[in-house]
Amino acid sequence: MFANTWEIARNTLEDTIRKRVLAVFLVLAIVTLGLAVLIQYNAAANRAELYTPGQMIVVLIFGALIAITTAVFLIPTEIERRTIYSVLSKPVQRWEFFVGKFLGGSLTAGLMVGVMTAVLLVAIMIFAALPSAAAGAAAQSGQAGAQISWLQAVVRQAVPILIGGLLVFFQMIAITAIATFLSLFLTATVNFSVTAFMWILGSLQWIILALANRQDEGMVLVPWLLKGAYYLTPHFYDINVMGGLVRPEVAIKTTPLIYISTVSLYGVLYIAVMVYAGVLAFSKKEV
Repeated sequence: MFANTWEIARNTLEDTIRKRVLAVFLVLAIVTLGLAVLIQYNAAANRAELYTPGQMIVVLIFGALIAITTAVFLIPTEIERRTIYSVLSKPVQRWEFFVGKFLGGSLTAGLMVGVMTAVLLVAIMIFAALPSAAAGAAAQSGQAGAQISWLQAVVRQAVPILIGGLLVFFQMIAITAIATFLSLFLTATVNFSVTAFMWILGSLQWIILALANRQDEGMVLVPWLLKGAYYLTPHFYDINVMGGLVRPEVAIKTTPLIYISTVSLYGVLYIAVMVYAGVLAFSKKEV
């Protein structure tokens, strides 16, 4: 039953990674991440701590651009090329086609985020190898001690980066689900704008909630509209916990494992709702 879905997803992945615009975004992201290696900070011991949070934001932004750019064209391109008719004429259900396109877009975003995360890990290895007071002391005690110190520094920085990359990937799947669903109703340009706006709103949930809780006279309807936006838009802000994971002094709501599990469950449920709504809409859409 899932063979057709996986085949569509695989073909979608192969088609999307050939797009030049995705290559441009990826190259720009890698260049931005790589240039940070050349930045010299005042305190050598804090290089990685200063580098990591900012560059995870780079991965997040370029990942979102790639995910939205990919998803808005997944189904409209098939309709424009009229290839969808040949696919649906075969023993392929409409839900298999929609889910396959969604999975293909998600795999594309995941691949791009994975490449950027790998570049970030390489940069962290370089930072760990740069001279510092701790490294100098370890070097004096012997080469083996220096290598152990370097490995400990890499592992200490790599773990939060991998966790952050996983959370970014969850956001990209949610963005892909939203954009794929909206592509059934909106043009690619409008869809890009709406999805990007929803992502920005979802990343600023704390601002929306703070404004909704304000008790201003004569502003009865606005708080309700803001609360509606708060609950309807995906809570990307809750998923974005890279700062607290990379910098232990930044408090998060609960233990990292519980928090990651909670936001991941929320993300899965939100994605499932969007995909199900897309399947229902696509089953009734005339193509």
